[in-house]
Amino acid sequence: MMQNYQEELAKIKKLLKQLPQGMSVTDISKALNKSKATIGRYLDILLISGQVDMRTYGMAKVFTLSERVPMSAMLSCSNDMVIVLDENSRIIDINDNFLKLINLSRKDTIGKNLQYINLPNDEMHELLEILPINGEEKERTVTLRTKEGGEQFFYLKRIPVVFENGEKGITIILEDVTDQIISEREIRESEERFHLMAENIQDGLIIVENGKIAYVNNRLAEITGYSIEELWQKNPVSIIDHEDRLKMKKMLKSLETSSPEPVVIQPWIIRKDGRRRFVYVRSTVLQHSKNTYVFIILTDLTELKSTEAALRETEQRFRMMAENIQEGLIIIENGKIVFSNRGISEITGYSDIEMMNLGFTDLISLENLTELDLTEIISQSEKEKIEELLKQTRPGSTSPADIKVWIQRKDGLKRFIHGKITAAEHDGIINTYITATDITEYAEKEKTLRERITSLQDLIT
Repeated sequence: MMQNYQEELAKIKKLLKQLPQGMSVTDISKALNKSKATIGRYLDILLISGQVDMRTYGMAKVFTLSERVPMSAMLSCSNDMVIVLDENSRIIDINDNFLKLINLSRKDTIGKNLQYINLPNDEMHELLEILPINGEEKERTVTLRTKEGGEQFFYLKRIPVVFENGEKGITIILEDVTDQIISEREIRESEERFHLMAENIQDGLIIVENGKIAYVNNRLAEITGYSIEELWQKNPVSIIDHEDRLKMKKMLKSLETSSPEPVVIQPWIIRKDGRRRFVYVRSTVLQHSKNTYVFIILTDLTELKSTEAALRETEQRFRMMAENIQEGLIIIENGKIVFSNRGISEITGYSDIEMMNLGFTDLISLENLTELDLTEIISQSEKEKIEELLKQTRPGSTSPADIKVWIQRKDGLKRFIHGKITAAEHDGIINTYITATDITEYAEKEKTLRERITSLQDLIT
């Protein structure tokens, strides 16, 4: 009976092969001298098993021979692992890739029940247990643990099939997606690390992808006063103060050259509440594949700017005071003159630049004064007196060191000065302050008076 059944199916396929344009049920029943009901049942079997195709033209159904690739050819050409099972989980066919995965030969597998295959590798038992036809999911990702402690990932597809004899089965396709999943996992971990870093830095961050904002961090919201959602919709230039927008536009324009060098500007921005903040902006551009990324980092320097302004104001007041006092003033820091006022220039004849190059580099240490070159303006004997006084002058001294010495001006004239030396330490830096008053006239008068007294004493004696 089965043989006659297969013979009738073969006759229909042979007839359709001769007429590739197709035939209706009526045409086939006339050609084979069979009833339309019988031919209809045969065509249903061929249609379900995929051996014929059907097209409808109005009320008529036209059948053609299916143009299909033999399963054996499909299995050998596939890069995936493919196994075909019948309703009883017996292996009907299996390709070489699947055999390589389970480390068996065709002889060890074809015709055998999947549950009773003797696997040389115990790791595959878990995989084979989820393959049978009664699996509920048509597609899923399967994770296997390797004996080395790693993981192997497969994407599993179950495709119901009907064999030529009308029996049902299932084709199972396994795709090794280990590299893809590990790569995706590494990308996610990298993104998590990036978000963790970006949300915990003290700087505001904007990432622009192909001209559109792709990311802003919470710190930027704190600096600008705008919410994350509002920043997504804003143009970065719009938060810049009107006076500095041209700087920002020039910066963004320069980034179009895709130069790896960062572009830096220091503009004022306007917060949402109207307050101004001074920021330090660095921008870089990165070309990746077909995408262009612009990274904009903002550091809020408002407090530092205010501190600098206060320091400049204090410094200006100090300079104004120092330049207008009658005494000469020298400030030495770390062995170098960092300031000399107009008064000291008038006393010595040296400009402030020249005073900085007179050889006071080691004055601050006070222990190695023999290396000092003060002979430009002070005699060797007077230098020794000053060295002794400087040794006694330390930060925190209750009273300044007092000196009276003759110096030689730049023009060769000698002047007698009265100086005071003090020292102070701040954050590990020692500053030495020398004030000098020109008392030459007093000294000359005193000298003349002494000479007269000496002359009178000589006369008397």
